[in-house]
Amino acid sequence: MSKIEIKTTQNILLFFEPASVGERMGARLIDFLIIGGYGSIVYQALSYIIPYLSDDPFAEQALFLIFFLPSFFYPMVAEMAMQGQTFGKKIMKIRVIKIDGYQASFTDFLIRGLFGLLEIDLFSGSIAMISIIASKHSQRLGDFAAGTAVITERNKMNISHTILEELSYTYQPLFTKTEVLLFSDNDVQTIKNYFNEGVKKNNQPLLKRLSDKIIQISKREPTPDMKISDFIQQFLKDYNYYTGY
Repeated sequence: MSKIEIKTTQNILLFFEPASVGERMGARLIDFLIIGGYGSIVYQALSYIIPYLSDDPFAEQALFLIFFLPSFFYPMVAEMAMQGQTFGKKIMKIRVIKIDGYQASFTDFLIRGLFGLLEIDLFSGSIAMISIIASKHSQRLGDFAAGTAVITERNKMNISHTILEELSYTYQPLFTKTEVLLFSDNDVQTIKNYFNEGVKKNNQPLLKRLSDKIIQISKREPTPDMKISDFIQQFLKDYNYYTGY
């Protein structure tokens, strides 16, 4: 099982260890228990409520289908909302990432999820298992189609060593693209290095100087209720947001 090598647009190499079969099965089992718990609660609730709503068996089946439908799409929706993780993956400390170094998009998770319905649900995971064992980076067919892989975070490189910042899919920037592109990659890396040092040592004068420098160049002021550290963190995330790292 080879390590996954990703080169950022800064030409920084990041190495990730693919998640093992055991880790992925453990995450799947936890998610299965969550789905099973949800299904049990829904079944008990509907069994109690339906007799008071309708005597039509087709209406009952339709109602069950509607309420059980979320369980089929839970893995896909959870990965979209939790930056490549379901609750099972989060507990097992594994995550879905793009192997080209960019953030996985809605389309990537959709493709991966739809393949999962075939590989995992329809064929009881047999196709996915064969693909994971046989592939270089432990990828199932959905991963190949979406350009993703599942990595372990137990020994991951700390992204604080680069200008990378984790962003959610509902992220809203404060800065404009024009404002952040007044800074180069080297500028942002320097700001992040000093920012991490300032936060670690609670060096407020250093953080204030960084904030003043960002304001001076970008002409963007923090919102009235924004802390200095939050303002700098926002700038770093906005830079990633616009540059696509």
